[in-house]
Amino acid sequence: MSAVLPATRVNELIALFGRHQLAEMRAMKRSAQKSMLFDLARRSPLGWHCLYEHEAEFLREVCRHASPEELGRRMRSVGSRPYALQPFIIMCSYLGARQQRMLDLGLHPGDPFPEERPDDLVFVVDFWVRLQGAYRTDDALLPGERGGALPILDDDAIDDLVRRARPVDPGRHTLIRRMSATLELYEFILHGEQRDGIFGHGPYDLGDGRVLFCKEFNDLRNDYMPWARTKARLPVANVVIPHVARDVEVACDMFGSITVEPHELGDRLEGIAVLTREDGQLRELDEEAWTEVQQVAADAQEELFLTAVEWDERYKIEYGAPLFANHLKPVFDLAGMPQDAGARLMEACQRTADRHVDELLATEMPSIWRHMAEPEGDFYWPMVT
Repeated sequence: MSAVLPATRVNELIALFGRHQLAEMRAMKRSAQKSMLFDLARRSPLGWHCLYEHEAEFLREVCRHASPEELGRRMRSVGSRPYALQPFIIMCSYLGARQQRMLDLGLHPGDPFPEERPDDLVFVVDFWVRLQGAYRTDDALLPGERGGALPILDDDAIDDLVRRARPVDPGRHTLIRRMSATLELYEFILHGEQRDGIFGHGPYDLGDGRVLFCKEFNDLRNDYMPWARTKARLPVANVVIPHVARDVEVACDMFGSITVEPHELGDRLEGIAVLTREDGQLRELDEEAWTEVQQVAADAQEELFLTAVEWDERYKIEYGAPLFANHLKPVFDLAGMPQDAGARLMEACQRTADRHVDELLATEMPSIWRHMAEPEGDFYWPMVT
């Protein structure tokens, strides 16, 4: 794949992405988040730098197996990983690490960036815009352009989910909500307090004030990140929960998160299902399966927590390398790349981490966070040609 975007269009897309990221980070106060277990402020810049150094090379390899458009089309399915967060991470990581380097060099908006890799920058932006254009079923690139809408399903898939979503009594709905809450906690600890694996999309208008929206959990059987190989292993790799409801407000963001108002749906919920996708096919999970998924997720979460509390200050940063490698691995899998690609990426990210962890340990707060809270000029500075 040869990137063909002109520099003016690249800069327009960088500015668009940055405006929406700034707005959504401020809405969620992401630049101020802290953790007792993980060093969020320093693990993310490390992970960004890992992908900044390596993702262009690996994504060029991806494109020898599948185009960005083909990958976007393959992602248009419930239970998919990669999902909306992975394209975001591809762009955010490259632009975030690039911005950090410009800040470290004392540059200001409009200054030439002496370390610029224009071919890589254009390639990454071109990859992202082509993938997003094929992934979404509308003509937007980001949810914020359409009032928080994130449509990825074709009409046939929507109709199938509506048929599967059946009325449920309050007691069974409580069981589904308990399972969902346990899965959210499991995903949160599994991904080092990064909201990976939790995906909401929609709303899909069904007419008469009714909509379909989906809440999904993926990456449930991860064995790629070194701490993820727990003794307790979930029986399914993903859980998909489609909802049919009336008179609700649904909003999604570029991180793949979803909010629904009112939070308590009550009698506005007309149908729900609990499904999993295996070998390209959807199957329903029954109450016995919900109970098993919830119990195993709780056991695995406890294992993950007991592992993380033993991490030293260095590894609380260093784990950002495998954490961010884990975002490209499903892209490799979807493209049908050789199995060794994931191992090669992990090794490359670890080499980058080995060079940068000590520097981050000596820095209480990377300057990128001050910039993201109150940017000088654009959120991400444009390429100077």
